[in-house]
Order: sequence, then C-alpha cells, then structure tokens
Amino acid sequence: MAKKTLKEGRKKHFNVSAGKLYEIKDGKLIKKNKNCPRCKKTMAKAKDREFCGGCGYTILAKKE
Repeated sequence: MAKKTLKEGRKKHFNVSAGKLYEIKDGKLIKKNKNCPRCKKTMAKAKDREFCGGCGYTILAKKE
C-alpha cells in the first residue's frame, strides 16, 4: 500500500499567535486588525487589501 502524501503546492495549516493580533497600550489590549462590518470576525491584512475569511468581504486600498 502506498503512503499518502500532501499534494503539490499545499501548505500546512498553522495558528497565528496572539502576540501578532493584539498590542498593549496603557495597560489595555487593542486589536491590530479591523473587524468585518458584515460578520464581525477579524479581517486579514495584505499589502493592498483587507479581507474576511468568513464571508469574503474585501476592502481595497485607495490608490494615491
């Protein structure tokens, strides 16, 4: 029987640590990323857009 392997191009899933999502200012925890206006989940940041993994809502950065 052949061993199962991951398909080409597929990445292993990893969880983001809490230190990358929050920062401490004046003794309070503050989220670094925005909340989605549709489903209220935390949105992911890319260099030219922000997007929600739950509902697919996307905010494109304004061109200057």
